[in-house]
Amino acid sequence: MSVIEATDLHKSYGQKAALRGISFQLQQSEVFGFIGPNGAGKTTTIRLIMGLLGPTSGELSVLGSSPRDVDHMNQIGHIPGEFGLWPQMSGRDCLDYLGSLNSGAPSRRDELCELLEMPPRDLNRPTRVYSRGMRQKIAIIQALQHDPKLLVMDEPTEGLDPLMKDRFIELIRSHKERGGTAFFSSHILSEVEEVADRVAVIRNGSVIRVADTDSLAKERIRHCVLKLKEPLASDSKLQLPGVSELRVDDRVVKFDFRGDMEPLMKAVAKLPVLEFLAEPESLTEAFFGVYSEETQE
Repeated sequence: MSVIEATDLHKSYGQKAALRGISFQLQQSEVFGFIGPNGAGKTTTIRLIMGLLGPTSGELSVLGSSPRDVDHMNQIGHIPGEFGLWPQMSGRDCLDYLGSLNSGAPSRRDELCELLEMPPRDLNRPTRVYSRGMRQKIAIIQALQHDPKLLVMDEPTEGLDPLMKDRFIELIRSHKERGGTAFFSSHILSEVEEVADRVAVIRNGSVIRVADTDSLAKERIRHCVLKLKEPLASDSKLQLPGVSELRVDDRVVKFDFRGDMEPLMKAVAKLPVLEFLAEPESLTEAFFGVYSEETQE
């Protein structure tokens, strides 16, 4: 059984189409990244998954039932894109109240507060004095404190400092190791790359690509720098198979490469090599590459 299964999902706001027939599946213990620019349909998809909106057409199953089935909400942890707190309440009171909305005990709260550095003195302060990062920590803690089966998150690291972002990645990995599943959107593509098993790219309400993160890595262009012990003879021609964007500056050769490295390495071995670097493009570059291909089509 899929944890989330969307089939030909459409959502319109009046005459404006927000989703145009998207389809995807999440299996248990999978971390699924949902990436795209503002206005692509990410938040609308999350609100449908959470039962906050109903689809215009199509089918959506979450944990084997309708997203609006109240019983299954106890098994979901949700971090919305805009997380509000009651300014007169303390952080602890907010966690207590939000925890009371489902039947699961807040069994992980102490562990999460320690990991995210929310000591009792901060939890007892009114949230009106909280920084953006502290409010986001409360959002993360309330979503995970009852140890849910499924996490649904919209830009979950917004406002966190680099250390806390690393701690959040640890939490997602731990959630997966415990058998949990996660669906999250993010503009910080390095986070998606680090933790997601699969990635869906959404553009103008349509999913234009779904791929394993590892598969995307294999397809990436490698940015290569070849440093030579001595400059090439002025009359020699550099023969490197399959390269593009070739630039030669004295003893430094730069180029891009995609595909099987073996023929390239055989050619490089014939040169007076001092150093050879091959850095794969980031997921950010791959993401914009997909967008570029779609635009050209």
